Amino acid sequence: MFERILGQASVKAKLGRALEMGNITNAYLLTGPEGVGKRMIAEDFAENLLGVRLENSPDYKCIGVKKGENSIKIDQIRDMIGDMSIKPYGNYKIFVIDDADKMTVQAQNALLKTLEEPSAYGIIILVTRNDQALLDTIRSRCLEIKFAPLSSRDIRTILSERGIDDDQAQVASIFSRGSASRALDICESQDLKLMRQDLESYLEIIFIDKNKYELARMGENFKAYAKDYTNLIDLFRYYIRDIVLLKEGIDPGLIINYDRLDLLRRLARELSISKLGQVMDILDESQTKLVANCHFATTIEAMALNIYEVIN
Repeated sequence: MFERILGQASVKAKLGRALEMGNITNAYLLTGPEGVGKRMIAEDFAENLLGVRLENSPDYKCIGVKKGENSIKIDQIRDMIGDMSIKPYGNYKIFVIDDADKMTVQAQNALLKTLEEPSAYGIIILVTRNDQALLDTIRSRCLEIKFAPLSSRDIRTILSERGIDDDQAQVASIFSRGSASRALDICESQDLKLMRQDLESYLEIIFIDKNKYELARMGENFKAYAKDYTNLIDLFRYYIRDIVLLKEGIDPGLIINYDRLDLLRRLARELSISKLGQVMDILDESQTKLVANCHFATTIEAMALNIYEVIN
């Protein structure tokens, strides 16, 4: 049961017990970040209840935002209600509403009436990453099942199954924030690869070449990442973290940027633990300023100069 889904042990245990005991409610609310298995669990749960493959069942339907639209309309919910009034071929009639937070207010109000007067056989499963966009009255009538972000190990396993090499999977898993779909997007995108290349050039200039004048040129390259400053600062932190691990002789297997081990070793020879700690403090301070909407280019330039002063 739920074998194809990695992680989410507590969710699988809770729904598994409900299936075993026959303790089924008429409405579920599956909440959590994007790309953590909510839709897959909803499908597997429905399949277990119906006892047949979903594609072969007339008693299952998934409702979502239609192509070219940006919300789930009231007519879609009305169609669902009409379909629910027809008795099932089996024991249940199950409707999954994907991206339920995108229902219009009118659609939510129409759904609410059905939740208030549930049928004996109808089951509605709402899937959302933003349950706060739903009416309080809808949330209160559903059994909420909370999903957690996936572990880095689970993300790497998923990526490996998709044929993605270990080094790329390692980095993508760190930046995925526990979302398999985000990790896949990262692997398919060139953005993170370019960011790593630019940052590595920056690290060599500031820590090895110690060329103050080249820093300004590299700062220009960083302007492309103004909207993605969180990943830029985080990536910088991971490199500093890896250098600290190398200097302290900790298991290299714990290094995130293992595919850049030669560069990390060269950087480690140039920096003391004390200076690395000061660099981390500067990164923290810079991120705090960016979160407070300080000017990106000015903040990055000040960050570079402060780091330069620390190491010279």
